[in-house]
Amino acid sequence: MITVTGATGFLGAHLLAALLRRDDRPVCALVRDDPATARERLSRAVRSTGARWEEAEFQRRVTPVKIDLPAPRLGLSAEDHHALARQTQELWHCAADTSPLGPVAALHRTNVEGTGRVLELLDAGEREARLFHISTAFVAGERREGMVLEDTLDERYGFATLYEESKYRAEVLVRDWSQDKGRPAVVFRPSLLVTDRPARTGEPRHWLAVQAARTSLLGRQGPALVLRASGVPAEDVTFPYTARVPGRPDAVVNLLQVDWAVAAMLRCAAREPGEARGVGGAKGVNSPSGPSSPSTPSSPSSPSSPSSQGDPSGLDRASDLLVTTYHVSHPQDCSVPWLMQIALETCDWLDVELDPELTPERMRPLDRSLMRLAAGLDPYWWSRRGYDRSGLEAATAGLEPPAALSAQYVRSGMTASSSSAGSACAGSASAGTSPDGTSPPGTSPDSTSPDSTPPAGTSTAGSAPKGAVTAHV
Repeated sequence: MITVTGATGFLGAHLLAALLRRDDRPVCALVRDDPATARERLSRAVRSTGARWEEAEFQRRVTPVKIDLPAPRLGLSAEDHHALARQTQELWHCAADTSPLGPVAALHRTNVEGTGRVLELLDAGEREARLFHISTAFVAGERREGMVLEDTLDERYGFATLYEESKYRAEVLVRDWSQDKGRPAVVFRPSLLVTDRPARTGEPRHWLAVQAARTSLLGRQGPALVLRASGVPAEDVTFPYTARVPGRPDAVVNLLQVDWAVAAMLRCAAREPGEARGVGGAKGVNSPSGPSSPSTPSSPSSPSSPSSQGDPSGLDRASDLLVTTYHVSHPQDCSVPWLMQIALETCDWLDVELDPELTPERMRPLDRSLMRLAAGLDPYWWSRRGYDRSGLEAATAGLEPPAALSAQYVRSGMTASSSSAGSACAGSASAGTSPDGTSPPGTSPDSTSPDSTPPAGTSTAGSAPKGAVTAHV
């Protein structure tokens, strides 16, 4: 059977629906809830993707099993753990704590220790089940420039959030396991995954929908919300207001349609282990375009282990021959200010300008209050890096490339359905996941309207982009 963790999350739900369509094997969903509650959550999550199943068929195909992800044997009895390991033919590990600024211990427990428990489950099986590990493109950390190769795994740049670091540590565990056991593994690194389906209450949401719920609060409350938070008298501010925050007007972000991402993952999964070796950039954990003194990955056993300088050759592992990594990303990026415009279209009293010369100490009190809405996520307003996808393109040859993402697509996915207006409920997501970097057909390439997608390198600093983006990574 197929075993899946995180199936009630945004990516996990789409993956579960696709796995059910792919073949007739039963699926075991490892969940946190009791089976009755979990079955309803799983059914609701799959329905949120647009998939429809007869209830009897869904119950026959999908079996929820309650686990404690970081606990020994996943919290199962020895007998149940052995039975699960023995029956698992392939394991998709999607579960993760995606809080950008979550407590370090909680992030480590779920993302690092939880991955270790999944690897122990694979070790306990009588067959060599295949591992598909969902990581994130954000293991690139605070690197702002250049092209990140698909097999680059490097902590020399540090990390913008504790979430990024925890996902990096989890990937190190997978590589160490692959080397120690001589077992192949596939690692998927999605960029920011999105959909155009409006979210309903109780359904898993992608990061844009979560942030739209926040920004809609600003739209409903008006300036009073941030004025109260900043302590600035209303008479001291003129509206509409232009907030200046640190960042690059030419910053880019990569979003990808979740349906295409899942289709691409299944294409990659159909390949034989090691089939993609030699495709794309140089193998190994060091990007040749970066500094010449990379750091050696510290032990993943400690949630706060510091980076240390070491011999770059110590990072080249035998596991690179067994671990195949894919950047599941859009072929083109988009402008961050373009996305900002869409994010706060409902806030007609607020504009945001990214200023690369501005320091936090020189910010106005009201602007600092607005920045707190994006706590921990502002480093992404400086990013100009790209993601190599050579291996992905080779593995998905014949699959129609992802379509350009229009403002209407992005806007639709940020809209709550009438049954969920005002709700900010967020499901688990791999960060997890871009409006395309080109203009949609029929628009001028230099247009800065939110209904066109300006090229990734185009500055829109003078177009008064709307609203500070906060990305649930």
